[in-house]
Formats: sequence, structure tokens, C-alpha cells
Amino acid sequence: MPQRLLFHGYLLFLLGLASGLVAYGLENPRMGVSAHLEAIMNGLFLIALGLSWSWLSLSSRQFAICFWTALVGSYANWAIPLFSAIVGASQPMLVGAGFEAEPWQEALLMASPIVGVLPPIVCGSLAVWGLRGAAPRRMES
Repeated sequence: MPQRLLFHGYLLFLLGLASGLVAYGLENPRMGVSAHLEAIMNGLFLIALGLSWSWLSLSSRQFAICFWTALVGSYANWAIPLFSAIVGASQPMLVGAGFEAEPWQEALLMASPIVGVLPPIVCGSLAVWGLRGAAPRRMES
């Protein structure tokens, strides 16, 4: 799993760089820059999590939850503002002030904190719990 986290971290980092290249051509450029920054930050988060994976003292189930919430939350935190930038929505952040998309698009984005906020909180909580003083596990090749 650590290698998969590293892969997704670098992939998300590259997607963030690509998002930055097109951000100013989107309907809401400021939201496009937000998507660019979110992808870079979340990519670095996945890389850091992958590098610290062997230090976590968690059960198999907790490891699985930590892994999947990290991926879901990280990609969602890039995709949500990118979608908002593409359609010119005002949600989910104040960066969208002055923009307005179709009502269904705005409504969809209003529900986005469920996938953009909750998974990273769960993952971060598990990582903190897993680092509560345990010695590192030996990595298997």
C-alpha cells in the first residue's frame, strides 16, 4: 500500500501541475487555481502518508480505511473545485463569489463536503492514532 500511496501522490501532484496550466482558461479561473493548489497539496499529503506508512500502528481494517479515505478525500479535493471552475459555479468555496452555474450543479457542489472533508478527517485521525508512540514496523519487500 505505501507504494500505491506514493504512486497516487505523484499522479495527483502532476494532475495539479496540469490543472495550473489550464486554470486561467476555465469559466472561474480563481477556482481553477484552487483546484491546482488542492491537487499539489493533496499529492504531497499522499506522498507523506506513503512514506510514513511503516510507522503507523493500526489494525488491518484501520489501514484499509486510512488508505481509502486518503485516496477518496485527496482526489475529491482536486475534482470538486475543478468541476466548479469548469462550470463556473460559486460553490464550494468563497473563491466562487460572483459566479453562478446551473442550479443542479450548485446543489451537487453544496453536498461536496461529504467527500471532500470527512474522508481526510478520518484518514488524518487514523494516522495520528497510528503514530501514538509505536515503533516502526519492518517493511516487507
